[in-house]
Amino acid sequence: MRTRPLVPMVVGLALMLIASSFQPARANTTVTIVAVGDVAMAKGGQAKTAALTKNLKPQQVLLLGDLVYKSGTDQEFNKYFLPKWKSLLPKTWAVPGNHEYRTANAAGYRNLIAQNSMPATGENLWWVKQTGAWSVIGLDSEVLTGATGDKQIEFLKQTLRDNDGRPTIVTWHRPTFSRGYHGDQTDTSSLWNLVSADKDVKLVLWGHDHNYEQVERTVQTGTTTEHKVNTIVVGTGGADLRKCSTPNISGELICGKKNNYGVLQLKLEANGYSWSYRNANGKKLGRQLDSGRLNF
Repeated sequence: MRTRPLVPMVVGLALMLIASSFQPARANTTVTIVAVGDVAMAKGGQAKTAALTKNLKPQQVLLLGDLVYKSGTDQEFNKYFLPKWKSLLPKTWAVPGNHEYRTANAAGYRNLIAQNSMPATGENLWWVKQTGAWSVIGLDSEVLTGATGDKQIEFLKQTLRDNDGRPTIVTWHRPTFSRGYHGDQTDTSSLWNLVSADKDVKLVLWGHDHNYEQVERTVQTGTTTEHKVNTIVVGTGGADLRKCSTPNISGELICGKKNNYGVLQLKLEANGYSWSYRNANGKKLGRQLDSGRLNF
């Protein structure tokens, strides 16, 4: 009787084990993210939202622009933002907002991300990261024109191509659609048109308007093809909250000061995700004001 040599079998098994260690996160991995924008200012609510974020124990934190008011200077970051949020920065990914650019070239924001190893792409403030089964793409809504704007569009196109098959979150600061104080930011449609046409993009996050708004939007990508993209505005991180011209809509739109500040908690899985908007009302895990789940 012929016997098969053991050495090749052992070597083959070892190679399989080594290869498995470099595979992406298992499909059943759940990742918790907390997302919020428009965070810190004098006499703001940043202490409440930072405390709630810490209590929720996320693997990642997404900051959706306007991290500090009014002008994103080093002094403002040091005085208003860092005292409450610095301990969260090792797990933070962020995008810049319009207030960061009130300082030339967003220098204060650039110093913050450089000092805390937060993501960027060279000199550009856009990036792509992976967590669990998901990808997260961060964009800069303040550089949409000229050579830099063209460069960002090419980055986005290539990233979406390379990302084929992974469920994806995309975030930039100013919302293409909003019923909040600032309303629709139509100049960001160049980003929205690319992102919404990609079926791997499951969620788009925005800040800028100081309220909460969740809308699942139907996107027509051809004469007979359509799909849905969920969009959430969550600019409630600590800056002054504002009322909306549209009355509050249960499960969709929350405006005004009576609801206080809050953060968005996401739980990402390979086949879907859930969200929960939580009021920073002093309780350890806040009070849930909106929630939902989407499977795919």
